[in-house]
Amino acid sequence: MFLRQTSAMLLDAYRELNAKKLFWFTVALSTLVAAAVACVGLNDRGFTILWWTISADIFNTKYVSPAAFYKLVFVQLGLKLWLTWIAAILALVSTSSIIPDFVASGSIDLSLSKPIGRLRLFLTKYFTSLMFVTLQVSLFTLACFLIIGLRGKLWAPTVFLAIPLVVLFFSYLYCVCALVGLVTRSTIASLLITMLFWFILFVLNSGEQAVRTFQYSAELQLATAEKQAAPLADQVSKAKAKVEQLQIAPERETPDDMKTRLSDLATEQARLAGLELRQQKKESSVKELRTSFDTLTLWHRGLYAVKTVLPKTAETMTILERNLHSLDDMAAFREAEEKRVEERREARRQQRGAKPDEDESPREARELADRTIEAELQNRPLWWVLGTSIAFEIVVLGLACAIFSRRDF
Repeated sequence: MFLRQTSAMLLDAYRELNAKKLFWFTVALSTLVAAAVACVGLNDRGFTILWWTISADIFNTKYVSPAAFYKLVFVQLGLKLWLTWIAAILALVSTSSIIPDFVASGSIDLSLSKPIGRLRLFLTKYFTSLMFVTLQVSLFTLACFLIIGLRGKLWAPTVFLAIPLVVLFFSYLYCVCALVGLVTRSTIASLLITMLFWFILFVLNSGEQAVRTFQYSAELQLATAEKQAAPLADQVSKAKAKVEQLQIAPERETPDDMKTRLSDLATEQARLAGLELRQQKKESSVKELRTSFDTLTLWHRGLYAVKTVLPKTAETMTILERNLHSLDDMAAFREAEEKRVEERREARRQQRGAKPDEDESPREARELADRTIEAELQNRPLWWVLGTSIAFEIVVLGLACAIFSRRDF
């Protein structure tokens, strides 16, 4: 009886979604995106679009295998652009009206008159919306799996990890949409507030990464400044000792010796003054850098704490990326990129006639910071990424269930 009632409600909700044109519109768009991925290829000169070839220094079969290339296209185009942005927005537009229409119309009276618990009724409606996303993601992921296998010559079952991750990513947003739709009974309000919540998550994630990057750069600058300040203290100490030694007149000093000593004393005092000035400036710089580093550390801890209690949409999608790309793939991409960067740097040196030591720039430091922060973000523990996000969803969904169970309709 329980399974029959639940299956009937799921079937009814599916028919409701199936009747909406947006469902099939999203399917058609997913098909077009998958076809676009299939149209992109790779040869020894660059990447191809149908029968056109676009020359590329790094993306060619000399540096990147077709399998690694198609996995990269799937992550960058299929996952990051389509599934987690455009398709997610279309899914929210399609499903945002389910709860408000259900509680605002007379259909809820008919549903409540049946021997079905309110909790099961609400959860069935909720998971039906997730079923809409599951169908969309499954079709697209299956198409990409076949494309990577047929064109990239690599059958990667890891691609199907996108199905639970994207559905989980969408559920973070839809639990807020369901709660707002239940309270306001307005489709527009639930959609707009959910989009605003998503935007806040995006700004918070971008801000946390930016602050962490600045913090890491400040840490490097502070370490460099402290390293440079350490020899100055020793030099100042030795210069003071020499000045004190020169200030003491030896016994039976001749006028010529005194003249030489005073000349050396004046020179050493001037040198000491210069060293003390440099030391003062360096200590002031170290103090400012330490203050900046401490401030950035405080801000990062605050942003990290706020992110801990909120769903991690970006980090959830990163899980698939770090599982799909092997270490060999990433090493090949990085090696090819570094080789090309070094070639361009050498070409600029030859044009200016500069020596390798004269061409140092902060670019290498920025690249090191970017790689370090990227590795740090990708290595964040699963319990923090998924566990805290699921806990947020459970709390929001529990609140919605409590309101639905006690409200008089």
